[in-house]
Amino acid sequence: MGAVLAVFYTDPGYSGAISRVVSVNEECPKSSFLATYERIRVECHSYGDDVSAGKQVVVRGNAPAHPVVPADAVTASGSGLDPAISPAYAALQAPRVARERGMTVQRVLALVDRHTASRALGFMGEPAVDVLQLNIDLDRPDQ
Repeated sequence: MGAVLAVFYTDPGYSGAISRVVSVNEECPKSSFLATYERIRVECHSYGDDVSAGKQVVVRGNAPAHPVVPADAVTASGSGLDPAISPAYAALQAPRVARERGMTVQRVLALVDRHTASRALGFMGEPAVDVLQLNIDLDRPDQ
């Protein structure tokens, strides 16, 4: 578990001393995940309180740095019609897909690699697997 904080500063541009800290994801009257942030008491978020001017700071809880399940496995839409998934999520599903389609896991992973686009311009976004094109190739009898 962790928290997202809105950190307010005395001067514009997120400079100066910290004047206020609000736990964005914890509404009052719940107590905050953290009691203080850089020696400033963390307030709970009140409904209607505009915290958009605060600097968003993510405070990591005790979740593992490299979770077993990729984030998009639990946060993607429920429709199953997502145009792309992460390579980690595709790799997690590869043994099941191979078993159901009578293929080797290595062949499925090779097709996943073929349909994985890298970051746009080499630095924007995350690598993604084109699910439609992958499924078209998986459906081909010669694959």
